[in-house]
Amino acid sequence: MCRNPLFKVTSVIVIMIMTFYMLNIRSKSLYILQLRKNKITFNDSKECRIIFRERSGRLGNRLFMFASAYGLSLKYSCQLYIDRNIINELQTSFEMNLTSLLSKSQLNNFTSITKIENHCSYIPDVLHSLNNSYSIELSGYWQVHKYFRDYMEQIKQQLRFKKSILDRVKNFLEKNIDKNISTSVGIHIRRGDFLLVRRVSSDNYIFNAMSHFQIKYHSVIFIIVSDDKGYCRKTFGQKKNVLVTPDSFSAADDLAILTLCKHTILTAGTFGWWGAFLSQNRLGDVLTDSKPDHTPLDANCRQDDYFPSWFKFLNNTN
Repeated sequence: MCRNPLFKVTSVIVIMIMTFYMLNIRSKSLYILQLRKNKITFNDSKECRIIFRERSGRLGNRLFMFASAYGLSLKYSCQLYIDRNIINELQTSFEMNLTSLLSKSQLNNFTSITKIENHCSYIPDVLHSLNNSYSIELSGYWQVHKYFRDYMEQIKQQLRFKKSILDRVKNFLEKNIDKNISTSVGIHIRRGDFLLVRRVSSDNYIFNAMSHFQIKYHSVIFIIVSDDKGYCRKTFGQKKNVLVTPDSFSAADDLAILTLCKHTILTAGTFGWWGAFLSQNRLGDVLTDSKPDHTPLDANCRQDDYFPSWFKFLNNTN
């Protein structure tokens, strides 16, 4: 059967036009899809900022605030701003090496900042709950180790004590302790303003905690740091195996002493918490005072938010 040549040519042209049309549609569809993907990627990318410029409480509180801000900035890959006065204060005690911090002039360019006040509550995905506001300023105490527990080594790297502090406290320990014979146990005793506004740990708890280590080890030396050293010398210093750090020691000196002891006894307050957290003996026992449900003695915080898993509790000592 003979085919018309004109029909054959026309068919080829129609096929070519249809093929071109289909390829053009596919190309446009891919282009539109790519635009949509780019739009989603843009909306999902956060140029977030963590801001820490509130100076609340004393050294223990300041360290919680710093660690939470630093931990959040690492977790969410956020820019970090820390007030220069806070940095200067911390750098008198620690060999900090903070890089790529936002400057004050850069901070002044941001008009939308959400301030979040938090004492010791854990807020999962705290940045994701802020909709389109990605600049958050920390207010309060932020006493939750979950904000920085995945970055413990980075935190410890920033909070290395100055050589002058370590030399001073090591000299004190070497003069008073034979580490080849005695096991060192650091004790933090918080009193001061807590006597008026909060609950403090009882003497009974402290004596029971000391007994725990005396039963466990042949020879124990207890080193007490406190904001009321006169009281500590009168109450506990009569024992031959108890030392109270000199009045000349600064808060940073006392904190460094705790980190160099093999074990730690904590009372109310955050100062001792940081002594245990920064301890050079990660496997040491940490005994802490608490309410019957193992929440902090002096605050309404959840146990798992405030206390790391390696902290231990003594029962029926109050």
